[in-house]
Amino acid sequence: MNNHFYAKNLFTAVSLVTVLTAGCSQEQTQAPAPAPIAVNITTLPSAQIIDSTEYVGTLESVKRVNLAPEINGRIRQIAVQEGDFVTQGQLIAELEPTQQEENVFAADANVQSQIAAYNQSESELKQREGEKNSTSAQVAGLRADVSRAEANLKSALANLQRATADLELAKVNHERSIFLVNSGVLPKQDLDDKTRDLNTTRATVLAQEEAVQAARSQVQTTKESLNSALSNLQVAEERIEGAKANVARNKALIDQSRGNKGSIQQELIFNSIVAPVSGVVGDFKKKKVGDYLNRGETFTTITSNDQFHLNVNVPSESLNRLKIGLPVEILNENNSVLVSGNVNFISPVVDQSNQSVNIKITFENNNIFKDEKYVRARIIWDTRPGVLIPTNVVSSLGGQKFVFVAQSGDSDSSLIAKQIPITVGRIQGQEFQVISGVRPGDRIVTSRILDLRDKTPITEAELTSSTN
Repeated sequence: MNNHFYAKNLFTAVSLVTVLTAGCSQEQTQAPAPAPIAVNITTLPSAQIIDSTEYVGTLESVKRVNLAPEINGRIRQIAVQEGDFVTQGQLIAELEPTQQEENVFAADANVQSQIAAYNQSESELKQREGEKNSTSAQVAGLRADVSRAEANLKSALANLQRATADLELAKVNHERSIFLVNSGVLPKQDLDDKTRDLNTTRATVLAQEEAVQAARSQVQTTKESLNSALSNLQVAEERIEGAKANVARNKALIDQSRGNKGSIQQELIFNSIVAPVSGVVGDFKKKKVGDYLNRGETFTTITSNDQFHLNVNVPSESLNRLKIGLPVEILNENNSVLVSGNVNFISPVVDQSNQSVNIKITFENNNIFKDEKYVRARIIWDTRPGVLIPTNVVSSLGGQKFVFVAQSGDSDSSLIAKQIPITVGRIQGQEFQVISGVRPGDRIVTSRILDLRDKTPITEAELTSSTN
């Protein structure tokens, strides 16, 4: 009986424990769920993905000039201080132009010498012209003499012709008179008359022949004199041409010597070194008043920081991507864009020392940079639509990057933070370029990332929209 009572009581106790245990288990199952975490949520917009490369560039002032004297001389005055801002045309320094003054005196003496030579050549020209005029008059006189001699010869020939005709007639009359006298028709006195006439006409013919010979000789003599005079006239004309050439040459030498003198006098102006552009004066290369400067020796520089060239050396393997107009940005240490521009020069040759190609971008400075400064430059090769996501909302686990995306929970009104793996590219500004994992329109959790786990219940504390 006692055993039966003990078994009955044990069964009752076990049943009671079972009931109590079941009750406790039911209470634990029905415990309230944890409260959702309040987070900020951002809807991802569509963004521009930038394909770019960063380089180190060098700034070069567009208006930077080396100041060097155009004459030799000692420094007489330095009118500005290193670091002064000067305007275009302002005096920088003066030199003592001793040598230039001596050169001016020598040039002036050369001008006077050339003027004397010119005057002498003009006198010679006048002399030659006088010789020509005299020879011309002689030629004219000789031509008249030739004309007269030819007229005399013509007259003598006519006289000879008449005398010859008279001789022939006298011969005929003489022969007839001999016949008639011998025939007794005429007296001997007629023959004597005819004989006298014959001898007279013969003498006349001889005289006329001598006259013709003399006239011919005179014609020959006057023609030879005329030819000689014509030859002298030609020589005189040639001498005149030579004298004119001397005059022209000496006049050109005067002009040349005067030009040289003007150039040398201009060098006196070059003793003043002035600023060709407005800008800041550089150092004086340790030169001071009294030091000697050679022509072309750099004395100082003038640099204007108003406009710059950005020089970037791009490796030659990217040559096929280079083109005029590519966007280029100068970045600060926070990756913010300080200056934007476009490629306006691509060197036609590759630098053999480093196998790179020099490009230039020209931009207005606005007092941000200094000449020859090194800067970070980003060349933008291309842009395309894509997704950007802030770097501070991306977490990493075992080398895999994740973001939390707000998704609907068990009920339409509840939200959970879904842990989504993503693949990212370069950092663009303060954001990752997203290659895969999320798309525009996805709602990304942007706060309390460290408090979240996959499928953690969340509630939206503030609704924002990214404005990239």
